[in-house]
Amino acid sequence: MTLERGNAFTPVASATLIWPWRSSVVAGGVTGALSLLMSLGEGVFSALGSGFGTAVFFFALVGGAVGLLGGKGDPRARRYAAQYPWRFAAAPALLGGAGVALGGLLSDGLFLGILGGAASAAVIWVILGIVGMVVGSRK
Repeated sequence: MTLERGNAFTPVASATLIWPWRSSVVAGGVTGALSLLMSLGEGVFSALGSGFGTAVFFFALVGGAVGLLGGKGDPRARRYAAQYPWRFAAAPALLGGAGVALGGLLSDGLFLGILGGAASAAVIWVILGIVGMVVGSRK
């Protein structure tokens, strides 16, 4: 997969080329399992929603951060992320926000699920955007 100027899928391609699958799956799995176990007293649907939302949030956050900071990956993708940190941060933020919104639908209802997903997406976007700016100015 090549990264081309003017291609609409360039942010998605750059995110998948440097995505650290192992560390993000471990982080999402561990935090999701802990969240599920801690919220079992609230009911089955609430526990499943909480566990799923937490797992996807940390999958996106850790994956995006390690992808920016890690040494592996395609140098073109890392250069794109350094040049456009806020565009790069949008893909993991949308993934994390959608996961938290789906988990919130199971546990909190429609309005709070959507609100929680939007807030989580904003948090991931800001954190990864700042990390991308710092890493981009460092190199």
